[in-house]
Amino acid sequence: MAKTLTKDMTVGSMVAEDFKRAEVFEHLGIDYCCHGSDTLEAACAKQNLKPEDVLDRLDRNTETTTGSLDFSAWPLDLLLDYVLKKHHRNFHLHHEALMQLVEKVERAHGGRHPELHEVKAAVAESFAELDSHFAKEEQVLFPQLYEMYEAQEQHREAAPFHCGSIAFPIRQMMLEHDTTGEAWQHISALTEDFTTPADGCASYREMNRELYQFFEDLKEHISLENNLIFPGFLKMEQQPTNE
Repeated sequence: MAKTLTKDMTVGSMVAEDFKRAEVFEHLGIDYCCHGSDTLEAACAKQNLKPEDVLDRLDRNTETTTGSLDFSAWPLDLLLDYVLKKHHRNFHLHHEALMQLVEKVERAHGGRHPELHEVKAAVAESFAELDSHFAKEEQVLFPQLYEMYEAQEQHREAAPFHCGSIAFPIRQMMLEHDTTGEAWQHISALTEDFTTPADGCASYREMNRELYQFFEDLKEHISLENNLIFPGFLKMEQQPTNE
């Protein structure tokens, strides 16, 4: 069961508990992704909103939506599995085809819509950065997180980590999340929230649908890591082995 929401809770933790709340925050312009560490009160102040009004809207949204995943109830190793098998795998399988679609639309419509040149460049740069980001998680950070989880389950010391504390790579991953989030906010602005112009063809519409879905998935991915996975493992690292 979802906990009672208060203005002192972070917006990221609210979304991590129930991702349906992201719809409310997006409509109100509240950034739960890269600024998920903001309390609801602080986030509302940035948008000149009353926290009480937002809390009421969140409550009403919860009453009218069902079936969302309660990620906050999942064990940390299952959250890692989900991120790897949904978000990382989907990126590896589909980002090249999406990039080719963006290039196709830019070639066909870039003359009338010069912003597409910048869209193509921004998407290509972000995909290259994400490819590197995912490799660091898959090859360095996540194996150590799995080892920590298994060690806790077996009541033993985790194998030494060459970085020392996991806090160092986690800090770097969160900085890269910020960069990626800003890049996709820019892509969203360039495309007017992924809106296809009147003279856009079927490929143009498909590109915007796929870019929109990629951004939505990316926000879920970042929210899960920033607000559940990373805090959970940092807390685990600080606990004595025999707890």
